[in-house]
Amino acid sequence: MDNNQCMTKWSAAWALIGGIVVCTGCMNGQSITHSEETFPHEPGCKAKGEVTEKPWAELHQILDDERG
Repeated sequence: MDNNQCMTKWSAAWALIGGIVVCTGCMNGQSITHSEETFPHEPGCKAKGEVTEKPWAELHQILDDERG
């Protein structure tokens, strides 16, 4: 999968709103200051277990791969 596809996949699961990553499934958010912690999905979130537990780390990896 190329970086554009990775970013599209990431953006389908997550939204970045003013320094907060928000799950598009449950609308819970996580600030960058908590980026090393597992994402706090709502208990009934259908995305939990289907998406990365650390969206900030995944975004960082996508951007690093793009920069080379």
